[in-house]
Amino acid sequence: MLNPMSSQSAPDAFPTVAPSEELGGRFTREADWLRHQLVRLRLFIRNHELGLTLLAAVIGLCAGVIVSIVTGITHFMHFALFNARSFTGVSGMPGISPIATVGGPVLGGICAGVSIKLYQKWRDRVPVDPIEANALHGGRMSLAESAALVGQNIISNGFGMSVGLEAGYTQIGSGVASWLGRYLGIRRADLRTLVGCGAAGAIAAAFGAPLAGSAYAFELVMGVYTIATLAPIAVAAFTGNLIAQILGTQGFIVAISVPDIDLADYPFALILGVICAGIGVLVMQLVTYFERAARQPWLPAEVRPVVGSALVGLLGLVSPQALSAGHGALHLLGHTEQIWWALLIVLVCKVLASAISIGAGFRGGLFFASLFIGGLVGKLFALLLMALGYSSGHAVSLFVAVAMGSMAAAVIGAPLTMILLALESTGSLNISGIVMLGVLASSVTARATFGYSFATWRFHLRGESIRSAHDVGWIRSLTVDKLMRHDPLTVRHDMRLDQFRGRFPLGTERVVVAVDDSGSYAGLIDVAAAHNPEYDSAGDAIVVIDLAEHPHEMLTPGMNAKEAALEFDRLETDMLVVVDDLDTHLVIGLVSEKHLLRRYSAELDRHRREALGEV
Repeated sequence: MLNPMSSQSAPDAFPTVAPSEELGGRFTREADWLRHQLVRLRLFIRNHELGLTLLAAVIGLCAGVIVSIVTGITHFMHFALFNARSFTGVSGMPGISPIATVGGPVLGGICAGVSIKLYQKWRDRVPVDPIEANALHGGRMSLAESAALVGQNIISNGFGMSVGLEAGYTQIGSGVASWLGRYLGIRRADLRTLVGCGAAGAIAAAFGAPLAGSAYAFELVMGVYTIATLAPIAVAAFTGNLIAQILGTQGFIVAISVPDIDLADYPFALILGVICAGIGVLVMQLVTYFERAARQPWLPAEVRPVVGSALVGLLGLVSPQALSAGHGALHLLGHTEQIWWALLIVLVCKVLASAISIGAGFRGGLFFASLFIGGLVGKLFALLLMALGYSSGHAVSLFVAVAMGSMAAAVIGAPLTMILLALESTGSLNISGIVMLGVLASSVTARATFGYSFATWRFHLRGESIRSAHDVGWIRSLTVDKLMRHDPLTVRHDMRLDQFRGRFPLGTERVVVAVDDSGSYAGLIDVAAAHNPEYDSAGDAIVVIDLAEHPHEMLTPGMNAKEAALEFDRLETDMLVVVDDLDTHLVIGLVSEKHLLRRYSAELDRHRREALGEV
């Protein structure tokens, strides 16, 4: 008789699991639970506007924390390199030692060159920024590439180069939002909204201006304002600003007090806006000029920042206010008196330093630089009016504010953002009207004469036809390859007409593709036209190539629906053939105008409803 406690019966009496199996089972259960919760969260975000708004608040929180960290790092670098102890920073210091003025930027140029070399080994493409991501890629951005760009931006600003941190702020804020949205698997339209939330939270945190941050997201990153996206964008901006304030990040404040605005000031504000537009276009053109000058075959990409940093350092010897973004210099501009020729020198140095910095390959933007350049232009304009006896002393601060918004509107391309930034940074509702006049004059002039903001101008130079963040990526993905019929009927170009009629009786097909001996496209044959009685008397003298239409007009599979529709409109036809490429002309498909326009209209309506939050 077996003992019930023997080793043979023990496993049945006391079932046990090996420690590794028990541990693995617990991990499996926890992983299943986590996946289940992620599915529930995804459904909540997709099906409830509140879910997307709460996620936007999280993104705004992340943006506020990141902005505070990046700001703290650059302030520490300014202190370590330039002994910048006050809140005015590098550009507001009364004097910097010549060694630090030149050595700091040059050291930054070396670091930037190394970072460019490392990045080229890691990636062979330019990081996708928020505007491009929402316009072409449905909000998809690489978090790793965004982090690398922010690191390069910190190097540029921290070592005193004349670039701002706003490009880095929006890049990493939107990058985090895109990564989080893709991790949760949300739909394309919501992902684009989250990218806008990241930018809104970053700008609001950087400037202490939630209204301007929201407008920035709508104007530049979203490309359109809708009621459905208002709550997420606004909540992200408010949260980013709140977190930055809690962490001690100082916003952008301009102490301007304008008791009364004379009616005579409005025409001058209009003129000043036009002047700022011209100078803004000049700045953008100078960036392109220095960028092209730096791209010499004999000058490696990693050496260009070193040369550019040396030039900026020399400009810093002339005017330290040309260094860094210009926060401190702008503060001093509104609180100290300067003579006109000194202001002119600072203006020239700052314009050149900003253009050289970006042209030499340093990462950063012109957001704050354009504000400072505008402030200098506004003060010079006010001093000129005072010298001519057309204005009083109070107009100095007034025209500084007008020119700041006008210059930034011309360069950045966000007029509403600049109007709201003037309102929030000055705290003066009285000044917003006249600032709006100058901003609108500048924006209209820049668009009419140049047609681009700085971001879209850079896209244009790269060969992209992006004028805003409107979602055109779906148009590019709706290609001829997805719209064509893949099995077109073909005949030899030398087939006799009677043979063709016998093979394709009237009413069986609309068109047939004629090909030559090598299979290349020779033309389209209209079956109804081939059965025209007027050809009956010709007998065997007619071959199908004699009836071919559009023998030199064709589409390629990579063309998008919009490009194909333009071809149909130009040729005034309802059917076109698709060839593999424009060299071999091998026939691979056939597209009808009716089918193309129907699909194009359906996709356009679907994306319109997505933008309005109707799906």
